[in-house]
Amino acid sequence: MENKSLFSFQLIILTLILFFQFTELAFSDYWPQEKWRTSSPESQGMSSEILSDMLDVLWKEDHKIDSIIVIRNGYMVLESYKYPEMPHFKHQIYSCTKSVSSALIGIAIDKGYIKSINQSLLEFFPEKSPFDQNASKLEITLKHLLIMATGLKCEDTKAYDFKGLKEMWQADDWVQYMIDLPLIEPPGSRFEYCNGASSILTAIIQKTTGGTAYEFAKKHLFSPLGIQDIHWKSRNGLTIGYSDLTMRPLDMARFGYLFLKAGKWNNRQILSPEWVTESTKKQINNSETYGYGYQWWIMNPNIYAALGSHGQRIFILKDQKMVVVFTGQLKEVRDLQSEEILYNYIIPAIKSDTPLPENQSMWERLNFLNTQLQAPP
Repeated sequence: MENKSLFSFQLIILTLILFFQFTELAFSDYWPQEKWRTSSPESQGMSSEILSDMLDVLWKEDHKIDSIIVIRNGYMVLESYKYPEMPHFKHQIYSCTKSVSSALIGIAIDKGYIKSINQSLLEFFPEKSPFDQNASKLEITLKHLLIMATGLKCEDTKAYDFKGLKEMWQADDWVQYMIDLPLIEPPGSRFEYCNGASSILTAIIQKTTGGTAYEFAKKHLFSPLGIQDIHWKSRNGLTIGYSDLTMRPLDMARFGYLFLKAGKWNNRQILSPEWVTESTKKQINNSETYGYGYQWWIMNPNIYAALGSHGQRIFILKDQKMVVVFTGQLKEVRDLQSEEILYNYIIPAIKSDTPLPENQSMWERLNFLNTQLQAPP
């Protein structure tokens, strides 16, 4: 009897080991082609009931969330659009663009166009010199641009009524505008949100590769990921590095999935895993989140995000193997409805790393509410 019990126990352990190995293999070898593969939430260890409660709130209340995409283990467990939003609609992703600009820097380094993030900003533009001839500006590096710690007087937030951003838009040469700003503290000493720093990133791509950052992105980032329906605005011949990229929510998920997969796509290394690790870990403190990486917001050691105004979000939950995308038309630039939904519903819906028993009634309720959201009022 004891031998039989021992055999049964060993069989259970072996089954669990094989299951985890199969699940990990299925995740590691999967990249979406034209469409994402789909699954019930329970099959990916998530609760249909909690996700349906979330859609119920979105349906009954006047939330300005346009779409929610939830990917776990490479499976799309939720794709939800609120009327009149449609899957093929592109969204202005605002400052989520910054994370794309950062990725282009990583690709350019991998391909040898850029030597190092420790190169001086002025080294990329030897034909330009600061108006004030401040030699200390030679200390501003590419890394300082990436982590928004240039030491320059950007005055680029709501607290300043976006004074710096407005002035930059009036300038004919954005790079010259930035290097002419007063240096008010040592580079690297403090995080200071600065759209101009992100715009210099795309200027560096253009300077080092000989083409626009948009052209570079289409060839080396978007095309390998199967992202085609995009548009990225330019100003004075320069791809706008801090904003103005438009793309579909499903393609935002592809970009997030590239980072979840350590820069690999279809077994091709688009970004080095070292760049993904460095750019998505805390590089500097900031006052709003746990920290800031290379144009990525670090929410905590497990979650990092591309954050755009009015509710545009790409969240990557490393330990849970998840990508969560939001698009919206939230009234306030810094409205946190997307974060509230993530923390109040989507994360609590994660119940297990293994499949749960199917909940047919809640699965049907989830699909019903999703249909209601997509229907005209």
